[in-house]
Amino acid sequence: MYKLVILDADGTLFNYEEAEKYALRESFKLFSFEGDILDISNCYKEINLNLWLELEKGNITKEKLRYERFSRLFKKYKLEYDVNKFSDQYLLKLGESNFLIDEAEVVCKYLKNKGYKIIILTNGIKKVQVSRLEKSNIKDYIDNMIVSEEVGANKPDPVIFDYTFNLIGHNDKNNVIMIGDSLTADIQGGINHGIDTCWVNLNKIENTTNIIPKYEIHTLGELTTIL
Repeated sequence: MYKLVILDADGTLFNYEEAEKYALRESFKLFSFEGDILDISNCYKEINLNLWLELEKGNITKEKLRYERFSRLFKKYKLEYDVNKFSDQYLLKLGESNFLIDEAEVVCKYLKNKGYKIIILTNGIKKVQVSRLEKSNIKDYIDNMIVSEEVGANKPDPVIFDYTFNLIGHNDKNNVIMIGDSLTADIQGGINHGIDTCWVNLNKIENTTNIIPKYEIHTLGELTTIL
């Protein structure tokens, strides 16, 4: 039924929570932070999530986001760290991490062996995503990775899907599926573009939105029952 499989990166293939913990811990260590790392990390997660949602809506640029999140965090905790230097260090550490979601490697190998074309489509920061993919065990199974920075548009904007289809020379929307963990970015983006969608709901969150995926899975391994 499908020939082209488009996968999100963070929360779908890569374990972003583990990567974030690692990057924050190592960055704060280098800046000699002596406070409660768990407390400040939880606050950062909330600030960061809200800013990424604003990015999806087009209310903030990615360039501003990468510094604004730490500017807000440091203001709350009355820290006088250099925001630019800290952000650069954080991105470096984030790029070093390549924590995968359970079964990600097995599923990617399965998809490749079945003959699917596999594309990663991500709103993430390019240098981080490229670095992590290169260090990961799934890189040889991925045909291409498209990062929103290259396009100038973020999921769920149909522009990024048009760009992806044109870049890889694929025209038939009927044999494409978008797979991701974000209802607002991945699933809404797929719906906007008229392609099938699969929601990776690893935490079994109740969907209280009007964004309805064609499929819903609770482990990556369940993809083998669909594809």
